[in-house]
Amino acid sequence: MITFRVADEADTHIVSQLLADLFEEVGHTPTASEIAEIFLQIDSDDFHSTLLALDDDDEAVGVLTIVESLALYAGGRIGVVNELYVVPDFRSEGVGKLLLDAAKELADSRGWVRLEVTTPGEDYAKTLRFYEREGFMPIGPRYKYMLD
Repeated sequence: MITFRVADEADTHIVSQLLADLFEEVGHTPTASEIAEIFLQIDSDDFHSTLLALDDDDEAVGVLTIVESLALYAGGRIGVVNELYVVPDFRSEGVGKLLLDAAKELADSRGWVRLEVTTPGEDYAKTLRFYEREGFMPIGPRYKYMLD
């Protein structure tokens, strides 16, 4: 059975390792130690949450990060799922769906009007189909501008 908990400072190592594995898969470069530094900075932010999925042995098998944002186009407060990762041995076992369900419950409890998800792009068709099965719909590409 999969259980969940909101990660805190004590989970820094596991969160940073799971996200480093995700970033390696999608071609991003942050290392686990760089991720750990960022996680420690944002962990105390009331607008950010990191959910861990745990197996029967209390081992982390998935992670989801979500942040509250304001969007006039959406009609108010929204949640943005920035990262979702399930360890390979637990993929296609429903862990990703359970993480998204937990995020939907969190969104509802916080009164958000919608959830959005950051996706790795069209090269990850299986990931996009997963989000579509879970009720997400495309809203267009996002672009970034790097600040110094």
